[in-house]
Amino acid sequence: MVKSLTLLRHGRTEYNAVGRFQGQVDVPLDSLGLAQAEAVAAHLAASASITSIVASDLARAAQTADAVARATGLPVVHDQLLREISVGDWEGYTREEVALTWPKDLEAWLSGADMRPPGGESRAESAQRVHDAVLRHVEEAADDADLLVVAHGAVIRGATELLLGMTETHGHLGVLTNCTYAHLIPGETGWVLRAWGGGAEAVARAQETSPA
Repeated sequence: MVKSLTLLRHGRTEYNAVGRFQGQVDVPLDSLGLAQAEAVAAHLAASASITSIVASDLARAAQTADAVARATGLPVVHDQLLREISVGDWEGYTREEVALTWPKDLEAWLSGADMRPPGGESRAESAQRVHDAVLRHVEEAADDADLLVVAHGAVIRGATELLLGMTETHGHLGVLTNCTYAHLIPGETGWVLRAWGGGAEAVARAQETSPA
């Protein structure tokens, strides 16, 4: 079993900035996202003992992982199973644009219903996919590893809820903001969440000093 597991959301993209459904569209980091990635990388290199890095193969996660790799000198392994939830036909559109064509579907989605956007996957399906991928990397890592997984907001939330054994009757975690992370350690009876939103101070400093 690893010593620790850190799940880091990627930095900001243009789609994040303007509120477009991103899903599995391969959008790179924008200028602020690149600054956020460098900031959280420096933070993690100084405050954590990361020994291995795994990342989604989508550019925004890969670029964020690359920043951590430069700061730590570690290689990155890419895994397409760590990709964000697919929202199918909605990808690339704003909520307002989606509402014009799929108003009832969007209403159900925003209510938290576990439905599939047209051509996409449900929250439960994507959470299970990423949960299983994370556990596979945990099993493949050394027993004393501090594993960093760089992925996406929706699936990090869903996978973490599964790792913690959370159910519908026990509420939900919020979505991590760009370039913040969840930090977990193994306990006697399961995973223990030690931080949710870690690195926020470093990311805030990047936002203050970088172009939007």
